[in-house]
Amino acid sequence: MAIARETGDSPFQGFEMLRAPKSQFLKPKDRAICQRVVDQVTADAKWYSTPMDGQILASTTLNLFQSGVVNETNLLAHVRARRHDFTKLTG
Repeated sequence: MAIARETGDSPFQGFEMLRAPKSQFLKPKDRAICQRVVDQVTADAKWYSTPMDGQILASTTLNLFQSGVVNETNLLAHVRARRHDFTKLTG
């Protein structure tokens, strides 16, 4: 399974999907769909100043995709609905 890698110094600098091992290969277009969803949810978190766990976000996105939610719009909606799973609690 792919994982997210935090990039930059800021926790919101961005997350990048890492390549999955060949045994769990995603087609480039499938990986691109998942990456766009991760990018959009990361942008949402920046807008709302919400800290996130990038690994759980990536895992949630990939699990939903592999479970059959392959339409990008639907995948984004499903991931956003599970925001509490990868949002870090503060204070």
